[in-house]
Amino acid sequence: MKLVYTFFVVVVGIFFFSCSDPITGIKENHPPQTYLTLFPDSIIAPGSTLKKISWWGDDPDGFVVGFYFSFDSTQPISNWTYTTKNDSTFFLPMTGTDTTFRFYVAAVDDQGLIDPTPASNLFPTINTPPTMQFVAGTEIPDTIFPVASFSYVANDPDGNSTIKYFYWSLNDTLHFHKISSATTVLTLNADSGLVINSKNSLYMKVQDAAGAFSPVVRMPSDTNKYFYVRKVNARVLIIKDMPLYEMSVAGGFFYSAMDTVKYDTLDIKTGNGKFIPKLVNPMFIETLKLFKVVIWSADRGNTNQDNANFDLAQRSIPFYTQSGGKVLFTTGFPNVETQTQGQLINFAPVDSVSTCTIALLSSNVNLININTSYPILKTSSLIQRVRGLKVATNVPIIYKLPYSSICNDSVTVCIKDKTSNPSIVLFGLPVYFLNGDQNAAKEFFRKILFDEFGL
Repeated sequence: MKLVYTFFVVVVGIFFFSCSDPITGIKENHPPQTYLTLFPDSIIAPGSTLKKISWWGDDPDGFVVGFYFSFDSTQPISNWTYTTKNDSTFFLPMTGTDTTFRFYVAAVDDQGLIDPTPASNLFPTINTPPTMQFVAGTEIPDTIFPVASFSYVANDPDGNSTIKYFYWSLNDTLHFHKISSATTVLTLNADSGLVINSKNSLYMKVQDAAGAFSPVVRMPSDTNKYFYVRKVNARVLIIKDMPLYEMSVAGGFFYSAMDTVKYDTLDIKTGNGKFIPKLVNPMFIETLKLFKVVIWSADRGNTNQDNANFDLAQRSIPFYTQSGGKVLFTTGFPNVETQTQGQLINFAPVDSVSTCTIALLSSNVNLININTSYPILKTSSLIQRVRGLKVATNVPIIYKLPYSSICNDSVTVCIKDKTSNPSIVLFGLPVYFLNGDQNAAKEFFRKILFDEFGL
């Protein structure tokens, strides 16, 4: 009994002692520790300026919620970049052929405490020179007028944002000119140094922010080839868009009908259009701008090889006329019976091409000169499948065909876009088949070129 009493007294004493003298104070929070997957002072071989760096953290009395990182040791650490990730890929901008960067990272625990001793390491980088090439499919034709456009791209293993300048030089590698890296299409002319009536070649290279140059590239790439630059000899350009078997007929017609007018020619049919600049905008458009008047001459439009290059015309003529150029566009229309203006042309005031087709327009047919200041033209050849133009009532009509019982109408074949100072005359027939009266043909061109276009 005495033993039980003694035990009770001890237990009661402990209870009262513990209640009367509790433990006081707050447990101290310790900062986390930060580690890089590459330990500090480990040797890292120089590499790319694109670096993937990984890290992790450990907290002895809590858990890590994020990290602050920086490439300098500026205090306070809370001003560094914050992330919850354990890795990231960084672009390290070069200032020379090689540069060493020091990376710092500090863990943050769940109480907001930051590791006061961030992990860090050195990351050496070495610059890789950029490369460049001309865009495939934009090669310069082997013969051009004095406008040349070049499209090119550059690549840098250290990141394309490091590309700083392009350099170009004509006909040698001794006189490079610097241009912005934002310029990816270069257009040159006679003022730029193109040598007229001579062979030319272009050399280019690219430089990165660290000063490294790419190898030099050449256009044409074959060092035995060049592009020949023709001199502009006239203010009129005839675009030969007719099939090859009619080139001589058309050539003879223009030589006779324009015997008092000097003109240059551009063949866009030979060799599947090998003389057409691949860069329509700007090269082809700027080529047209070398001339005051363009005569775009195509055929009847009965087969694919007869069709005018409407796509090329649509992509170039509006820009040309906006700059003040004048155009006589003469062509038949394709064997599609219903054509809206947008499907064929966007540069003349045509609502549509007639659904009615005159199967055969014979030779020695006189056109009706609705505008009597124009001469009466006469056909000199059979013209198959003629389609007329449908236009609004305010569009000036120059020529119609005689009344057709098939179409129950006098078919409109020649219009202009406005009464005075027109920019466009559209003829829905191949003009070189209108040579039945050679004097009338000559008068037609004098009227168009001098009276309408102010040549």
